[in-house]
Amino acid sequence: MNIDNRIDNEILERVELHFTVDHPKAPTPSLRQLIEMVNRMEPGSIKSQTYIMEVNSRFGRSSTTGVAHVYSNTEAAENTVPTYVKDRHVRRGAHSEPVEEEPVEEKSEDSEADEEGS
Repeated sequence: MNIDNRIDNEILERVELHFTVDHPKAPTPSLRQLIEMVNRMEPGSIKSQTYIMEVNSRFGRSSTTGVAHVYSNTEAAENTVPTYVKDRHVRRGAHSEPVEEEPVEEKSEDSEADEEGS
């Protein structure tokens, strides 16, 4: 990840980062991956206060550009980030830790027969 432009917006208590990510032979990074990259590039940033506002990928290129906002506190983020952006981050699990799925236990025919016979 390269930071193309860094704007310190003191009024809105955030840092605005315009970035470029090269991902040869790989798909466009997920929202969670982009947040992790931004957090590595911006010292002191917190995952729950980092929002990816815009992502642009061009067909045939292995490069993605975007804009991230890193807020200095939760209150500033709550008051400034649009609801649709917050909802997108929640839907895609961008601020949560990856959850390992537990294997689903399949019912055997014997247990189904026991349930029917009861």
